[in-house]
Amino acid sequence: MFPHLRIEKPKLTLLAIVIAIWTAFGLFFGTQGYIREVYFGRNASLTGYIISWIICGYAWAVMTYPVLVFARKFSLERLKWPRFFLIHVPAAVLFAMAQLAIYLLIAGILFRRADRGLWDFYSFLLANELQSSVLVYFAVVSAVTVYDKFFRKQDIEYLQTTQSEILGPLTPAPVPNSTNGFLRRIPVKENGKIVLVDTDQIDWIESYGNYLFLHTPARKYLHRETMAAMERKLDPERFVRIRRSTIVKVDEIKELHPTDNGQFEILLSCGNTLFSTRRYRKNLESLLKS
Repeated sequence: MFPHLRIEKPKLTLLAIVIAIWTAFGLFFGTQGYIREVYFGRNASLTGYIISWIICGYAWAVMTYPVLVFARKFSLERLKWPRFFLIHVPAAVLFAMAQLAIYLLIAGILFRRADRGLWDFYSFLLANELQSSVLVYFAVVSAVTVYDKFFRKQDIEYLQTTQSEILGPLTPAPVPNSTNGFLRRIPVKENGKIVLVDTDQIDWIESYGNYLFLHTPARKYLHRETMAAMERKLDPERFVRIRRSTIVKVDEIKELHPTDNGQFEILLSCGNTLFSTRRYRKNLESLLKS
């Protein structure tokens, strides 16, 4: 799923899961629509309803990845309730319009009447289905929010356990340090070998328990270390801790935007947006004075 701190899984497996979910979506709502029409004494085709709703589901399958990326980039944990809704309400409308446009490209070509143009059909979809698509968007965002809050750490723990079983306990290797005594390269145990990650390549670091994700332009590395221990080893002139779970390279910070609650919204050169907490505000204020 998404991008930000996600557990990597085989792409084909993820694709199969997404297709299965949205196929089930189409089967359920297609059948429900058919039963509703029959109940009210209207002529209806079960096959037509199911095909139409499965196409609708597959249109959402195309949109699943960008919605997941957006949901994690602007998560409830980062934004809190007011800004969360301020961002996601208009986003829901835009994503819903995009999903209906994808549906139009498929269903519009297959099923539209000869006397109705594509724009007329799209206007019809907006008038009749936009609110439903907005609700689907919020259902996806809600599912991601709940998963990240309650289940994601379990996936991290599983990955940690699996890594430990395969690689065994991590034995620190000698690490060359810079002349000022701070860490210059970080030994990451991976696939039976130790990769030395240069701190110059690290954009930011995020923690989960006793493990860290080292984010570099090329990829991210999983490293067994506590955030407190890593903070002591890094040069404070080059790296700044902005919250309990995040350390950022100073040179990577592009913009700082103060917020009303005493925090900072931090835009990185790599394009990611992070948020500080009040507890570490003084670290950023010291950076501004330097």
